[in-house]
This record gives sequence, structure tokens and C-alpha cells, in this order.
Amino acid sequence: MQPTSPLRVTQDGEPNIELIRSKGWSVSSFTGTYCVAWRGRDEVVLEWRSGGWHRVGGRGSVDEM
Repeated sequence: MQPTSPLRVTQDGEPNIELIRSKGWSVSSFTGTYCVAWRGRDEVVLEWRSGGWHRVGGRGSVDEM
């Protein structure tokens, strides 16, 4: 499922879930600065830091977000 609205602008330091969705990932859960997302067989845990998402675990590959 792809979002039909433009990417939401976030406040300084606030995680932006729409960046994950715009890359074709589906968000399973989101807590604080952490997010679990999947795409096909890939499932990853991401952390929001320094204005972007960074992989911290899971299986599969992640494009830069």
C-alpha cells in the first residue's frame, strides 16, 4: 500500500514514518524512535537518528532512507 498524500513534514527531531512508506515498506509497529517494517520477506527494525532511518536489526536489506 502506498500513501496517496504528500510526505508529512515533521517537527525538528520527530521521526517521519512516511519516509519508510515512500520506499515501499509497510510499518508493523512504531514506538518512540524505533520502527518495525516489512517488505516482501524482509523485516527490519529501524531507528530514527540524525534526521534519518537507520537499520538496527532484522533480516533483509534496506535502502538508504
